[in-house]
Amino acid sequence: MGSQKGVVVSSDLLPVGFRFMPTDEELVTHYLMNKACSRAVPVADAIQEIDATRFYSNHPKNLVTFSDGEREWFFFIHEDDESCSSHAQRKRTVREVGNGLGFWKPNGSENPICNEDGNVFATKIYLTYFSGSCHSNKPKRTHWKMVEYHLQIRREWVVLGRLQRGMDYTGF
Repeated sequence: MGSQKGVVVSSDLLPVGFRFMPTDEELVTHYLMNKACSRAVPVADAIQEIDATRFYSNHPKNLVTFSDGEREWFFFIHEDDESCSSHAQRKRTVREVGNGLGFWKPNGSENPICNEDGNVFATKIYLTYFSGSCHSNKPKRTHWKMVEYHLQIRREWVVLGRLQRGMDYTGF
């Protein structure tokens, strides 16, 4: 069934050959909005819950379970009151991981996610993981990428992260 670290969808839930591959709009409307409104989330064990402090203080490989060639994992990232107050600033800044272990760096600006009527109802931002300190002269870009989906409900930010390991990389 589910895993403590990453996404493992039971074969009882999906027919053989099917994968959990929601679009941006599906992630926000069926998962993130339902989670934010305390409603049932489809295939609830497909998205792990984790607090922002733990998520952003660990190397990505320590957050996931590698099985069946999976290269994509999903997380509801819970932000406490302190991180919520600085949320807008955090979306635009580098996020250091551990004591100089690495950092997540945003790639570009926020991108809107629109509904069928063209109204913006969420945003997403792309990040790349670099090893080494963000203050060093030569940080190394890694094969780890993430898309964060942001939704603001009742002055609280709800975040869903799509963590991806690059296809061209065979190690960790």
